[in-house]
Amino acid sequence: MAKIINCECGYVARAGSEDAVVALIEDHMRTDHPDLVGKVSRDDLVGWIQED
Repeated sequence: MAKIINCECGYVARAGSEDAVVALIEDHMRTDHPDLVGKVSRDDLVGWIQED
């Protein structure tokens, strides 16, 4: 089962593992939402994971 995190902007991070999907969304945040870097914890991101 794929792990996904949906960003409010419409971006969808999808990967096969928790670590991989968190890494994808962290990269997305750095490039598209730099104001959120350092404000959203890894625990927050893990809490946003859905299974597809």
